[in-house]
Amino acid sequence: MVTRTVDLRFDTVTKTTEAMRDAMETVEVDDDVLGVDPTTVPVRIRGTMCNLISVLIHYDIRGSGCIYENGGISTFQGIHPRPLKKNDDGTMDINSIKATIRDSRGEIVYPTTRMVCLENLHANTRGRGLSVEYIDKVGEIAKKYT
Repeated sequence: MVTRTVDLRFDTVTKTTEAMRDAMETVEVDDDVLGVDPTTVPVRIRGTMCNLISVLIHYDIRGSGCIYENGGISTFQGIHPRPLKKNDDGTMDINSIKATIRDSRGEIVYPTTRMVCLENLHANTRGRGLSVEYIDKVGEIAKKYT
């Protein structure tokens, strides 16, 4: 059996091939901040779609709540996002996560939180990953409350 390791940690460990360099040299580019770069627009659409799909496959109850994800989830599945401020390292404050979780058994007017979303290799932290310890803490909270 042939096995191949693909290292997706960071773009800095990727070794470019000749075909990749040729593509970089000839690709049509424009301003991605203004949303007119023909190469980044399709990637952003797919990236957003991947996040959306990953949330939607975990929900079977419309009207549920979710901590930290964009508004597309409310459009397509009726999920109520509850965004939290992120720290400089890409984490969210543990106490803020606990305080944001809602359980409709006590308050039927609120959507029940059924998921906490974490953004790993966070774009605003230059691709820094979340620690296993932090992810485990959030996982313990999610299991306890959601």
